[in-house]
Amino acid sequence: MQIKLTTGERLTDLRREHNLTLEQVAEQTGIVKSTLSNYENDRKPDVNLNALEKLAALYHVDMGYLLGLTESKDHVDTNLADLHLSDQAIEVLTSGQINNRLLSELIVHPEFSRLMADMEIYVDGVVSMQIRNLNTLLESARTAIIEKYHPKEDNTLLTLKAAQIDEDEYFARVVSEDVERILKELKEAHSRDQGSAATDDSAVSLKEYLDELSGTEGGDQKWIKIFCKELRLPYAKLTETEKHWLIQISRKSELLKSGTPQRGRFPRMPQRKKHLKKKK
Repeated sequence: MQIKLTTGERLTDLRREHNLTLEQVAEQTGIVKSTLSNYENDRKPDVNLNALEKLAALYHVDMGYLLGLTESKDHVDTNLADLHLSDQAIEVLTSGQINNRLLSELIVHPEFSRLMADMEIYVDGVVSMQIRNLNTLLESARTAIIEKYHPKEDNTLLTLKAAQIDEDEYFARVVSEDVERILKELKEAHSRDQGSAATDDSAVSLKEYLDELSGTEGGDQKWIKIFCKELRLPYAKLTETEKHWLIQISRKSELLKSGTPQRGRFPRMPQRKKHLKKKK
């Protein structure tokens, strides 16, 4: 996922949050629809200041948010002291070393409060005494049975032993399950992002491309197809003359000279027809 939203992405998200179309935004701000479309698609990165003020007023956000100077839309003037962040925490958040966008999404996730509650219970030792008391009771019962009846290690004794709780192991599993639920939902939400990997589509495209290459005769033709793919040139639309010159130029590459021997025949240059004057 992208660490920071662009101005265009912010404008698009805000418009959708307000259930507005480009036409409606154009009517309310006086900004031409095509200009708004360019802003949202980042085709015009330098947003006019006047337009920026109108859009910020329409969406009720600070201009700093639209420009990416802050990630807060509604709490621009929030006092840091009210957030109870330590100096070290602020340094980490402002260092650019972590993905603050992902952290924000984690915090606002519905399951995050449950994760924090489980972490607090463990860290503050809220139930430590109860767990120790329960383990002591189970162990006492197990010891009493052994002393009185001297039984072999049967199911009853094994159950009394297995029922004792390892606090560290128990809460590690609980917290892990909390985090796993949140991460799965965030991953699903980001699977539609432009910046996220579309594994299925990529795998299909790669397979089709490899199949196409495998059916191409001649090493030079394969190199040209790879070259065209990298530069996004429509190979199928190239003329035989253009393919010929691409092959001739590629022969000057040091990579191809050190590679496998060239095979296959090259397309011949089309010959111009000579128009002979008829002798009278």
